[in-house]
Amino acid sequence: MKASHAKRYLPLALCAVLLTRCSCDFFGTTGALLISENDESKLGLEFDKQLHDSTATYPVYVANTPDRIAFDNYVQSIAHEILVAIPKADKPGYEFKITIIDKDVENAFAVPGGYVYIYTGIIKKMRNESELTGVLGHEIAHVTQHHYRDAMAKDAALSLILQALLGNDAGQLTQLIASNFATLAQLKVSRDNESEADFYGTKYTGAVGRNPLGIATLFSRFDAGGPPSWLSTHPAPVNRVADVQAEVDGSATLKALAADSARTDFTANFDLNTKALPKN
Repeated sequence: MKASHAKRYLPLALCAVLLTRCSCDFFGTTGALLISENDESKLGLEFDKQLHDSTATYPVYVANTPDRIAFDNYVQSIAHEILVAIPKADKPGYEFKITIIDKDVENAFAVPGGYVYIYTGIIKKMRNESELTGVLGHEIAHVTQHHYRDAMAKDAALSLILQALLGNDAGQLTQLIASNFATLAQLKVSRDNESEADFYGTKYTGAVGRNPLGIATLFSRFDAGGPPSWLSTHPAPVNRVADVQAEVDGSATLKALAADSARTDFTANFDLNTKALPKN
């Protein structure tokens, strides 16, 4: 090998050694920054395929009656409104997919690549459309702000998934997601990330003309009865209510929407379109 070629390939060989021996350090915040939107799409698609195969644990909502079709279309339409309202510069290049899980679990979550999941259990606890919009906006914000990149990178087991993505190893990616599926579905982001998702989710809710305090009213009820797994990450619900209130008070537009809650909660529309859900 010529000397010039040796100099060119030596750094690549050295990187390979460092990635092998120091993967935990590399796949910290620095490693997460190397994950592209295409990588996120591949991860999300594989996760979604496996979720749809896990019908016992994740029963996907089946829209097979007029009321159930109306409910599914309703949730999808609200998510679509939010996505349309997000500034182009803030929105990832991939499409979003919203999936309803038909189970009495008070939860909602998202994974990289635009895949958002919401349980019928948490929707049953809601009282109006602004609360539903707030939760969907919150989960969409986790994706638009790429919060899960860092969260995955900080988990030693999940850092192997990042290696499979960077190495473009589809077979390994499938196996790793299968063995870490529950961890991905319950992935906890940082306190700062949660606060940021509340901030953007509130902003998104106002952008589509709903009461931006919707998610705060939902937080308030959960705080009184004990928070579900969806709210188990700090900051505590009571602090999050105060933060959302402060955000709304600081914006004339959001404050006006909140003051007109009789109109911007869209309670009647929510009740009409959730008839398919038996109330607890």
